[in-house]
Amino acid sequence: MNEKALLVQMLILLIVLTQLVMGFSQAEGVEMLEIIPETTDEVLLNPGMGLYMQAGPRFRYQPEPEYWYMEVCDIAYYRLNWSQIKPEEDGNLFDEYFGPIFDFWVNKLGKRVAFRVMCENVSSSEQYVTPKWVFDRGVPWVKHTGRRGTEQIDPVFWDDRYLEIQREFILELGSYLDGKEGFEFIDIGSIGEWGEMHLGLHIPGRWTQKQLEETGFTEDKYIKAYRYILDAFADAFPRSQVFLNVGSYGAINDYAALRGIHFRQDGLSPKGPSSNVGKRFFQPYAKRGIKGNYEYHSSYRGMQSKGWDLRETIDKGLEDFISYMNTNIIGMSQLKDAPDEVKELLTYAARRVGFRFVPAKFRVQEEIHLDGERPARFILEHNWRNDGVGPCYESYALEFTLMNSEGETIASELHFPRLPTTLWEPGAEITERTMIRIPAHTQPGKYMLKVSMFAPERPETKILLGISGKDAEGGYEVCQVDAVRVDRRQESVVYEMGFEDGEVWSAVKGMEASADKEKAHNGDYSMLISGTQQNSWGYASLKLKSPVLPGSKYRLSCWMLVESIKPGLKPTVKIGLADSEDEWIDNRNTNPYNLSELGTWQYLEAIFETTMETAGGHLSIEKGGFEIRVTATIRLDDVRLELLESP
Repeated sequence: MNEKALLVQMLILLIVLTQLVMGFSQAEGVEMLEIIPETTDEVLLNPGMGLYMQAGPRFRYQPEPEYWYMEVCDIAYYRLNWSQIKPEEDGNLFDEYFGPIFDFWVNKLGKRVAFRVMCENVSSSEQYVTPKWVFDRGVPWVKHTGRRGTEQIDPVFWDDRYLEIQREFILELGSYLDGKEGFEFIDIGSIGEWGEMHLGLHIPGRWTQKQLEETGFTEDKYIKAYRYILDAFADAFPRSQVFLNVGSYGAINDYAALRGIHFRQDGLSPKGPSSNVGKRFFQPYAKRGIKGNYEYHSSYRGMQSKGWDLRETIDKGLEDFISYMNTNIIGMSQLKDAPDEVKELLTYAARRVGFRFVPAKFRVQEEIHLDGERPARFILEHNWRNDGVGPCYESYALEFTLMNSEGETIASELHFPRLPTTLWEPGAEITERTMIRIPAHTQPGKYMLKVSMFAPERPETKILLGISGKDAEGGYEVCQVDAVRVDRRQESVVYEMGFEDGEVWSAVKGMEASADKEKAHNGDYSMLISGTQQNSWGYASLKLKSPVLPGSKYRLSCWMLVESIKPGLKPTVKIGLADSEDEWIDNRNTNPYNLSELGTWQYLEAIFETTMETAGGHLSIEKGGFEIRVTATIRLDDVRLELLESP
């Protein structure tokens, strides 16, 4: 191949590549630039997800903000006994217990907190995990032995008196914690060993088959009791996340999901979680809005002694669309000096747990065109990925902002994704398009485009994204854009037709179209359409030669005279919007002809916005129905399509 032929081939390849890069833009009549943001592997501490620390006894260990795991974990998690916060029937110790926790973690460190209040706890040294006054009120009990050899008195969970008292406590607790700033979630701890779904039959000194028989246990009673408690938590915490430690009871788990209660499980190992809850419950219920939450089966040293691989265990948990993961492989007091493997793999898990939204690509308008008279428009296309392992359970909005060199906002647009963020599934790629309106008085210059994500109901909480360029307010720099002055006087009229030259639209089967001078609104001619039509939406149409721009404002107007029409379907004129492949997108119709003034010229008009996918259009006289057989004689004159605002 000679040098000239090689040069030609390289030029062709360059043209093809340019067309691919600019595909959305050039096909739609707007020059675009492609921006690839710089991604980051920073852990994103977003609401409704994350790693959390097993905080242990209150304030035995208080971390400093600069510790490595404070960049990885955002939630302090406490488990406590019921008797610790309500030792007496009258009153409670909520302020004494919870107050310092919120002061330290939420107010001082800006973190979040979570809790589980247990009613049976083999690990406790207390005789009464459930307060003694509960039994004084007549709740039946059984005697157990704790791990430290302590005698423990535990309630019969399926007894109606216990359930009633426990509900009273749950409602009292909810009135204190529900919706509190920094409160992330609460576990259900009302029934079972540690508040888990089992009774500890495998643990020495705990429930025996004889005790179950003597207290009237049946599986159905157990399920009914759990559902009663689920109702209590749903009623007490309507604004907060509640988690149920799921087990093999499908009837309990399913009812929890119906009440909006999420799933957690405390037995994650390299083989997966206990009872295979990930595949059985976490994955299918994730699509119903139920979050997954895992805790490890064993400590790091325990895993080493069993020959369990930590990376394998984490990866197994990340298969199940989880939003939360405990760091309980190592106590918080040892986290600061944790082995390198623990630091590395917990950081790895923190990057992947929950959702992780990454704007993969932006295509932005090359220039902002200002004419000094009309508002301008700026359009962009943005592609997103969810690089996390979990769904997003909130419907977030995007805000695009243009700022001048002084940091002042000159224009912004709140964009609700057409595909809501709750459907941005792990691994999915999403394409959205946005138009920003620019005030007419905006001056030429350079402007910075920024993007941020948040719930409009809570605009102060910005969602962290997986790219660099974050500013102090939680927005991200996308690129710099030039605004230039242009003369748009010649661009305003896209199509204008008075039918004076004899050119007419294409009539559908059964109709005829001609330029006729018997009657005209203006000039000598109008277009006459007459005949009988059935099985079509319109009478006559025209494909526009000029492009119809995306994200733009237009006026479609005309004069129509209906001489006769049977039956009386009111005709309109419409523009059918089409994309770059000439595929139909949507219709924009004028007001209908008023048949009560038959035989008069009437002005029809539509002022409309085009979609972000628009590239062309088709004009037509619309019938108002498809199958109906209509005989009509219609005149059309002075058709005009005007561009009012555009990119």
